[in-house]
Amino acid sequence: MNRARGPLPRAIGPLAEPGSTVLIMTIAVAVVEVLTPTEVVLAYLYVIPLLRLGTTAQPRKLWAATAVACSLTLANLLIPGPLLFDGAVLTNRLLVCGALVLTAHQCLRIQALQRQRLDLEGQLAVEDLRRDFVATLAHDLKTPILGTIATTRSLATAHQRSDGPLVARALATIERGQSRALAQIQTLLEVYRNDAEGLVIQPVGLEFTGLVEEVIRELSALAEERQLTLRLSFGHDTQWRPHRLHGDAAQLRRLVENLLLNAIHHSLRGGQIQLVLESRGAGHCLRIADSGPGVPEQEIPNLFQRFTRLSEERPGNGLGLYLCRQIVNAHGGTIVLRNRPAGGAEIEVLLPAGHQDPATEPG
Repeated sequence: MNRARGPLPRAIGPLAEPGSTVLIMTIAVAVVEVLTPTEVVLAYLYVIPLLRLGTTAQPRKLWAATAVACSLTLANLLIPGPLLFDGAVLTNRLLVCGALVLTAHQCLRIQALQRQRLDLEGQLAVEDLRRDFVATLAHDLKTPILGTIATTRSLATAHQRSDGPLVARALATIERGQSRALAQIQTLLEVYRNDAEGLVIQPVGLEFTGLVEEVIRELSALAEERQLTLRLSFGHDTQWRPHRLHGDAAQLRRLVENLLLNAIHHSLRGGQIQLVLESRGAGHCLRIADSGPGVPEQEIPNLFQRFTRLSEERPGNGLGLYLCRQIVNAHGGTIVLRNRPAGGAEIEVLLPAGHQDPATEPG
């Protein structure tokens, strides 16, 4: 087999791609350069094969091709015959070399942007698939749970008189367990929706003290079952007082419920959970202190992250405090957890009062 001889075929090796037109373009430009006078600079035409190569080539190959194109551009000062020193011609060819280098750099930059776009599209596709999966799974799980709750309530009503207190307690236990599972599924849905779309709140003027008291009444039965006492106070104020703020009533109710449930689950039987609501600066502060063992200091920074649980024996999915942080952040507030010197942990939520519209304030 005959091998190609001479510097030109060897030099353009990095530009060659089997089955492509890059090699043909490069040879054509090199031939035109050789056939034209050295004073006529046509080496800028090497931009065409570089652009073609730059769409898919690896950086090393593209830079090698750029080096070859620059070498051929300067080689035309000697081929077909040496040229007496001409500063203008040399400057023009050096400028062409600079343009070729800039072209290669831009090609690589475009490649990087395209990869980022493809990665982003892939992430969005995965996120859409994950969101659809979570929504479908939650729907499939909620349906039998809702059916079980409805059946349990019907049985409790039908057999309340005939079967005695034992069956009633068993049915009540089943209903509480199913309701807790339903609440966890709803929390999972809300967390994923907030992460994907952001938590959108609908703030109105509301009375926060009454909201906290309603949550306490709703959870008092669970607290009594665990032999816990719920106590609400108002800091330095000895009497009941309203605390008005501008916020989303449904989300704030969810916030207080999650925090109080967290305190109930982590308190020791026979203990007391203290809730303190007081004004602080331009906002209101709610502190909930449990009577549990407290939290290891090294675990505190991670408590408001997703799926963080202190104990596998405690109920929950590790999303409750994460959702609380989402709600507090959406209202422009802060939430912190600290251990109390006397024992137990305390969560403090500071919410800005916000703009108050007298027409919408209760009372």
